[in-house]
Amino acid sequence: MKKNKLLRYLSDKVPGKFMKKMKITLLLCLLCVLQLNAAQLLSAQAKVTLDMQNVPLENLFIELKKQTGSVFVFGDSEVDKHQLVSVIAENKELKDVLNDLLPQIELGYKIMEDYVVVFKQSVKDEPQGIRLRGIVTDKDKQPLPGVTILIKGSTTGVITNEKGEYEIIIPDIKNITLSFSFIGMKTLEVKYSGQKDLNIVLENNVEEMDEVVVNGYFTRKKESFTGVSKTFSGEELRTISTGNVLNTLSVLDPSFTKITNNEMGSDPNTIPDFEIRGSSSLKSEYEGNPNMPTFIMDGFEVSAQKVFDLDPSRIRFITILKDAAATAIYGSRAANGVVVIETVVPKAGTLQLSYNGSVNFEVADLSDYDLMNAEEKLEYELRSGLYKPSSRPGWTDDNLNEYNQKLKLVKEGNDVNWLAIPVKELGVGHKHSITAEGGNNIFRYAFDLYYSNKAGVMKGSKRDNYGGGIRLQYNLKKLKFTNYTSFDHLKSVNSPYGQFSSYLYYNPYYNPYDGNGNVKRILYEYEYYDQGFTTKQMENELYNAVLPSKDQQTGNSFLNNFAIEYDIIPGLKLKANLSLSVDNGKTDIYKSYEHTDFIGAEKKGSYSQTNSNTFSYDINAILSYVKSFKKHLLNVGAVYNLRETQYDMSGMYVLGFPNANMDHVSMGAGFQEGSKPSGSYNVTRLIGIVGNISYTYDDRFLLDASVRSDGSSLYGSNKRWGTFWSVGIGYNIHNEEFMKKQNVINLLKIRASIGTTGGQNFDPYQSMSMYSYNDSRISNISYSSYIGAVLKAFGNKNLKWQRVEKRNIGLDFELLKSRITGSFNLYQDISKDVLVDVSIAPSLGFDSYKDNLGEVENSGIELSLKGTLINDYEQNIKWDVLFNLAHNKNKVTKINKALTAFNEQQDSKVKNKPTIRYQEGLSQNTIWVNESLGIDPATGEEIFLDKDNNKVNKWSAANYKPWGSTDPKIYGTIGTMFIWKNWELNAYLYYKYGGYLYNQTLVDKVENVNPNENGDKRILYDRWNKPGDIAKFKKVSDVSVTNPTSRFVEKENYIQLQSISLSYDFYGERLKKWGIQRLKLSAIGNDIFTSSTVKMERGTSYPYARTFSLAAQITF
Repeated sequence: MKKNKLLRYLSDKVPGKFMKKMKITLLLCLLCVLQLNAAQLLSAQAKVTLDMQNVPLENLFIELKKQTGSVFVFGDSEVDKHQLVSVIAENKELKDVLNDLLPQIELGYKIMEDYVVVFKQSVKDEPQGIRLRGIVTDKDKQPLPGVTILIKGSTTGVITNEKGEYEIIIPDIKNITLSFSFIGMKTLEVKYSGQKDLNIVLENNVEEMDEVVVNGYFTRKKESFTGVSKTFSGEELRTISTGNVLNTLSVLDPSFTKITNNEMGSDPNTIPDFEIRGSSSLKSEYEGNPNMPTFIMDGFEVSAQKVFDLDPSRIRFITILKDAAATAIYGSRAANGVVVIETVVPKAGTLQLSYNGSVNFEVADLSDYDLMNAEEKLEYELRSGLYKPSSRPGWTDDNLNEYNQKLKLVKEGNDVNWLAIPVKELGVGHKHSITAEGGNNIFRYAFDLYYSNKAGVMKGSKRDNYGGGIRLQYNLKKLKFTNYTSFDHLKSVNSPYGQFSSYLYYNPYYNPYDGNGNVKRILYEYEYYDQGFTTKQMENELYNAVLPSKDQQTGNSFLNNFAIEYDIIPGLKLKANLSLSVDNGKTDIYKSYEHTDFIGAEKKGSYSQTNSNTFSYDINAILSYVKSFKKHLLNVGAVYNLRETQYDMSGMYVLGFPNANMDHVSMGAGFQEGSKPSGSYNVTRLIGIVGNISYTYDDRFLLDASVRSDGSSLYGSNKRWGTFWSVGIGYNIHNEEFMKKQNVINLLKIRASIGTTGGQNFDPYQSMSMYSYNDSRISNISYSSYIGAVLKAFGNKNLKWQRVEKRNIGLDFELLKSRITGSFNLYQDISKDVLVDVSIAPSLGFDSYKDNLGEVENSGIELSLKGTLINDYEQNIKWDVLFNLAHNKNKVTKINKALTAFNEQQDSKVKNKPTIRYQEGLSQNTIWVNESLGIDPATGEEIFLDKDNNKVNKWSAANYKPWGSTDPKIYGTIGTMFIWKNWELNAYLYYKYGGYLYNQTLVDKVENVNPNENGDKRILYDRWNKPGDIAKFKKVSDVSVTNPTSRFVEKENYIQLQSISLSYDFYGERLKKWGIQRLKLSAIGNDIFTSSTVKMERGTSYPYARTFSLAAQITF
């Protein structure tokens, strides 16, 4: 702000354009110089007070860091951190202390912004040899100042300057290896081959990602961690896709499984469901998916929608926690696993501006649709007997005239591709984000802005997000303050063209427009005989699309996360976090009076509006202690967690809008008869207390233990509190003495864990008895001016936590200098006290209440492998391949009368598709059907085998049999990453083998199609026509409903190219002249190719899409 005021003052007061430009230029140069050297001056001039006698050099550096904020960097091979030193200083500048001490022990130093690089003093005499020069950068082509370059096996070395440049004299000897090391980067060793220039790129060591596990509360060294976790960097996520991070995460780790939604396809406004290691709850008992994992962002729980809309450039890394040792610290929220998201933190240094942007192209994938054209459709109508007067009672020769009219339309070339009408030829969206960051070790800042537009492939649909945030970090000696404030806005619009499936049934010989070019309201109507004549109008969805309408959701979200850390004594830290979140949303659905929904209605036009407000606060107090002594490493932590969420919703449904442009809810004539405004308000509270301990002996023997006690308002008054725990053990075999003599195995760790977690993914107040005072049974009844109430829901004071007992045995390994890495896990999760609905007598006024009665088991294996096939540093070629495999077996291990009653209810609701049923020993995802022997060649009717294996010709719910499961035998991903110079190619293939699927398309679009509507081309083939025919499908004229039958259960083997990307990194002096430090361009494709053994329509209400993106990352 002061800079801007000064510039304005100069421009006003200094006469003459030339003088004005000269002075402003000089001022800008001065400011740049000051900014570049501010950190060095602050560090060098920082005052310290010391009185340390005979302490290890490392302890001195730790104390200096506390007093100055400077990080001391050195190589273990040249600096003895255990060397004893003595220092006495009072209010002395840092540089003076170092100048007095370090030369005495033959060490030198250099201050590089926030770092003090300590190195062995080199010999001053000019050595003889070859002069080697180069630049050391990171993966983003940013220069790395302070990198230590050593000739291996000697004390000769140099460090890079502020531009990352170095110069070293190579002695005239053979077999020289150079070592490049820097804090936070992987040490790189390069064999010298005689060149005079050698530029080096160091990879991030990213200790917090590769070497440690961050679980949202604590940080643990990965080598000593006994839990199961998988971590991915934000850069990895952005390489896979520019879309939402949840879909991307399921590509990288198949155990984070995306649940297929065959109805909603690639709808940009549908949040997909995900599961980790199978379904732990009984799906039928909840309105939503009770198997969704818990999402933690920067230490606080957030919704799946917030993660779905999260800007990928704001992500630092994501960790998936799976077993009890990893998740038990979240207690009642950890039954389905935990996903921990850490957002980016400000980088130290001068002001840096970064831009990430992409243009995304979406193309509808309609390859699974194969509808009849106009000529084929008319042929099908003939075969079905639609125009035989004798085939239906009361039909006349008018039907033949109808056929001739349709035939004329076909001959005139009328053949409408109805699938193309609601779909965009190309959906074009774009994303942009800008980040400005900088500062030093005392104060850092970051500002970010983003905009995202996802177009979708149906006309009129879209999802827009924009927002921004401010992150501040301030270090004051032993205190560290951080604050992140963000605002996000969402607007999601659904397509006015209605459901995509509606267009699948329209006959192709009918045009959507009349002779005057106007859209038809009624496309056509037909009569059909079903125990009497019925007339059906085929309403034209395209007509509704051109009317004024609304179907959208808007929302604003405000978030503030504040944290304070206090280093009490070395190793003991206290951290307090406070999160405040305010969300408001509004849903508007308006249909004008001309909408086809109101044909024949008295009140025409409707408006549905819903408003919601959510406020939550989340408080964490975390105390952690780390102590290392001799061969022992101890980590102890304690957490206090308090969370409250308030949700307030109101809605109304209004009818009667006389004008199509009167699209405000207040303009309606009134409410629907018997209805009124609705609403709900609820408060949920959670209190948690956590204790955690991690112990390592000699880097070989490992122990982790956690316990958490949670109290929640969701449960019965007698069972509010639940305690969850875990114990994990491990053994680092590679650290044994007998393993150090071999070079094949670099890491070999076996581990095991056991513990319990809880689940609470259901609506509040289900444990309480509920009363209603506005029930129709007591309307207009009062007593002494008091209104009455009736019992509406039966409570259960003993309703308690659903518990999941988790067991895991695992193995981690690295071979051949880490060219081969991998992990293997064998797990068993047993869900007990699963919530179910218990049926009671309807005479009580309600038919069920909640209780803990079910039991579900998930068991399986996970295998992850990564191999480096080529790693040629001189040619700058690297080729990695990845292989992931998972197997999960789900089964219901305990049912009771409540679930038996549920099965009976399901059986009474027979439909043309399988329903959920439960049986002990079988998966929840079992397909229940009647066993079919196929179509009887003599009669054309289906033949079944009943439960006693007797032949019957009638379908019956009493003869349900389990016929396979949708659970695959194995599933996973195969990936590759190939780097050549500045090029990088990545590809990921998803596979699924051994599961079964009920092919609903064969029922809805082949066998049960009404002859007056369109269907799949297979309707013309393999149909029974006359006695003796061997056919898969019933005769064309048989339009009876096909109930669940084994004829349509098919084995599904599936493969999909989920991601392929090609990128190029530009760098060089020319870019620097333009002020650009880094430029990376990428081309990315998602869901490019799919192949399945099941030919079935996918995306029935909203089509699936292929996505292609062009992305750019620029750093100034």
